[in-house]
Amino acid sequence: MITNIGYFQFLPECLKVHKNLEEVKNLLKKNREGLKKLDLVVFPEYFLSGPLKLDLIKDYEKEISSNEIIVSLKEISKISSKTTFIMGSFLLKQRGKYSNTSIVIKNGEVLAQYSKKALIYNENYICESNDKIAVFKIGRIKIGLAICWDLILPEVFRKYAKKIDLVVIPSFWGIAGNALQAKYSFSLEKKYYTALGIARAYENSFALLFVNSVGKYKSSFYSDRMMGGSYFINPPLGIIHKTNNKDPNTLHIVKFDPDPLNQYREYYATDRDYFYYKTKRVI
Repeated sequence: MITNIGYFQFLPECLKVHKNLEEVKNLLKKNREGLKKLDLVVFPEYFLSGPLKLDLIKDYEKEISSNEIIVSLKEISKISSKTTFIMGSFLLKQRGKYSNTSIVIKNGEVLAQYSKKALIYNENYICESNDKIAVFKIGRIKIGLAICWDLILPEVFRKYAKKIDLVVIPSFWGIAGNALQAKYSFSLEKKYYTALGIARAYENSFALLFVNSVGKYKSSFYSDRMMGGSYFINPPLGIIHKTNNKDPNTLHIVKFDPDPLNQYREYYATDRDYFYYKTKRVI
């Protein structure tokens, strides 16, 4: 069974949550006919506000509450009732504490949520996390979530081995803050997050979709060039989709055929662990 997946490399305006929500709604309405053919649609990390500093949280709370965000996203999902949406990620307040959380919604119903594990930069002062993974289904396909910098943590992805067919990674990955980049003529960041995605997919025997923002981002405390370069990996075929498109409002489409992945699992068994091989006689 082919799973049809769409994604936007959407670029938010800093702290303009209501405006960003309206733009997301308009994007989906504009692509309403195309959405009817899609099983899953994905937005990037921080797609409603961009990353924030601790001293901007009060402004964020004045702008909108977490409950209002969830209500709005539920309504937006009804634009295409048969489509499941991975609503990027946003700062979600629960029980008085924030997390960088991705929520999965279909026709107004929340199916799953996942909190980022590898908190970096200002997230360390704002967010907390947990060790929970998130799994949901589209037909027979089981899907898991991770967020951006989680790519550096093999432990997170190993938890999904044998549990899912596809992991989706909403990201807000730019070039700022990496002094090493200036020493190279090629895009070090793109090379880095692409190589990590390939490793995670092959070592755990699942497909992987990395969805990143694209464009020039500005906030009150930093500016960045979001790298885009979203890609899809399906072992053993490797990267079967990658975009250099710089338009954050373009709807990109990927088709996931699980048959090659199932063959890869049968022949390579990279989702097995040390204890499995310990019981086998090596010739």
